[in-house]
Amino acid sequence: MNLGVCTTTVREAAGDGTSFPAAIRDLLCKAVSAISVEELQTLMAKHESDSDNFDGKIEGIIRSMQPNLTLHANHPVFAGAKFNNDLVLETDDALVCLEIEKGPMARFEFDLLKMQVFASQWLAKRPGAKAYGAFIVPADNVVDRHISGNARESSYRYLKRLSRLVAQIDPPILEDVLIVGYHVSALGEQVTREQSEGMKKRLVNAERRNSPNVVVADSGLLPDEVLWDALRGYPQELLGKLRKRLAAECQTLREKINRNSRYLGYANGGSYAIYVYVRKNNLLIDMRLSADLSEDLRRLGFEVKPRDNFQGMAGWLTGLIVPHDTDKLADVASFAVEALSEE
Repeated sequence: MNLGVCTTTVREAAGDGTSFPAAIRDLLCKAVSAISVEELQTLMAKHESDSDNFDGKIEGIIRSMQPNLTLHANHPVFAGAKFNNDLVLETDDALVCLEIEKGPMARFEFDLLKMQVFASQWLAKRPGAKAYGAFIVPADNVVDRHISGNARESSYRYLKRLSRLVAQIDPPILEDVLIVGYHVSALGEQVTREQSEGMKKRLVNAERRNSPNVVVADSGLLPDEVLWDALRGYPQELLGKLRKRLAAECQTLREKINRNSRYLGYANGGSYAIYVYVRKNNLLIDMRLSADLSEDLRRLGFEVKPRDNFQGMAGWLTGLIVPHDTDKLADVASFAVEALSEE
């Protein structure tokens, strides 16, 4: 069974007609509906840095369907910026900035801002051309309540509601914004949190089944032998202390490891909030905390080199380097517990 697709645009949701290019709308819908439910589970289980994840699959399908269409993946919003568009589709007289979302933590308003910034610069060089935005988002998930203010609203429904606000921008930089929702099962009037959590469990199980290098604990920490066999010669003592602290303070902790890439992920009842990359002389850690906290860590004597990855673009604290012989692991663990407590 392939993914179901529902679609609208900002103008349509606001009760107006749309000028969104019909050919590109059809292309994006076909690209999404070409993915099977089973394949989606495998794609979602891949790390954000994997080129063959969900985003990469969408890009590949579009390229195969329209080989002459100009595409730019992970394209900077402007020169020198660390903010990227997931995918930019370009024709002679039109531009479409596409954002592909998968989880409940997407920052839709920020994505719209990125689209408008990029489009304004592109249009300045092409008088008479038109710029559009596009989203590919889940339609059977539940957006985190602090984003939508609604405990039962999917990403697709939230964007439809947001459309009535966006449509009031006058004059618009973007002619219209397409919203493509993808779903695994039939959509009812309301999406429940139980449906969303069920999807998360299926994706976790898919991660375990489909990648021999990835091992996921159903709950708690993985058995030590699973980790240490893959991390021989790496700072096991430092990592062991961090794991014990997290397990002691986070009741619904869940751990996973990619034994090939040597990174571990930690969640506390929800989505992963910490990634620990194990290196010969240190740990490299990304945490779902404000990037502003990097200054606090530098004052404690840690080196922080923010990374240009998905977590960094989402505003996480990234690139924290923890030497294997540090005497300040307790400070790092406190930050990690705080990141996990946000679930």
